Amino acid sequence: MSTSVPSPDLRLVPVEIAPETFWVGKREQGSIFYANPYLRRFRGTDPKTQKQTEFNLLIDPGSSSDFSTIHTKVTSLIGGLDRLSALFINHQDPDVGSSAAILSARYAPRAGIVCSEDTWRLIVHFNLPRNRFIATEKFAQGLNVPTGHRLVPVPSPFCHFRGAVMLYDPQTRVLFTGDLFGGLTDANAQGLWAQESDWTGIRAFHQIYMPVNAALIRAVAAIRKLEPGVEIIAPQHGRVIRGALVQQFLDRMERLQVGLDIMDEAQDRTHLQAWNSVVDRVVTLARGYLGTSVEAKLATSQELTDTAAFDGKRLKVNRMGKWTLEHVVDLLCQGEPPEISGPIIVEATSAAAEYNLPTPHLDLEGTAAPAQVSLLNN
Repeated sequence: MSTSVPSPDLRLVPVEIAPETFWVGKREQGSIFYANPYLRRFRGTDPKTQKQTEFNLLIDPGSSSDFSTIHTKVTSLIGGLDRLSALFINHQDPDVGSSAAILSARYAPRAGIVCSEDTWRLIVHFNLPRNRFIATEKFAQGLNVPTGHRLVPVPSPFCHFRGAVMLYDPQTRVLFTGDLFGGLTDANAQGLWAQESDWTGIRAFHQIYMPVNAALIRAVAAIRKLEPGVEIIAPQHGRVIRGALVQQFLDRMERLQVGLDIMDEAQDRTHLQAWNSVVDRVVTLARGYLGTSVEAKLATSQELTDTAAFDGKRLKVNRMGKWTLEHVVDLLCQGEPPEISGPIIVEATSAAAEYNLPTPHLDLEGTAAPAQVSLLNN
């Protein structure tokens, strides 16, 4: 009789996703949106000196708020942050690399900072040391690591930032994609490996943050050209993609309409019936958690009466379906813990996906903030 291997506790331990390649991120219970820093540990012989050497690369080091977790996990693997050789940063967002400031200033004083020139122009304002910047543009054909290995920067412009650059490791066939292929994750999902169901969260994230399908087509084409072919996609958010899902998700990403592609469609009145169905599902789910307080929460908004009205117990949307759903979700989630707000958000994005509607723009991280503010004002 076979027994299943229990998933590692992602809050406590790093996860080896490929040889010498580790996820070292923070994962809070009930979270549906989190960052994924990775450590790539190289060991080998320096071709110049013929001596045994090591090179430790921290990829997308994450937010300063996640620093303590990353510090602990990386130290458990290599013995200390002072043994980091370089940091790679995909783009400029604080959740990607704001911890680079404390790493560079105190813990890893010799580590280089590898990113594009466009990204550097912005992250340098984290007070990073200018003399340690290594521009990916100088290594279009690949960057040789002192251990005899090679890394390949792969530009992915406007996914979602102009200067975004992916990083390919041909030895392990792992592609670190940054925001591309990132997404939100069901709060009940177990482990770090993506499943078919993760596509809904990836779709939602991209329709909110990616500017246009043309950028995705270009990035997917660059991925398909890599040799040897990519076997694992390690994104900055969500779960790690491997196996048959790599090609399936590449095919879907190529066709995905996002940003400007769907902005006008989001206002199309012919979609009202579908938006009503989504709102029905969200309100029904919320009633299971919140009971009669659902009506009380929705009644606090004067703006909602401009686009929707109660017909008995059913909230009927009369216009601006996408905005109405977004507003309803925001009202329902205000002040609620992640175990309530998370399922409501996931239901809204999942239902929109089922009816082929544009992904609603929802607050993936800060749904509890209004309650915290009100406590401070009391």
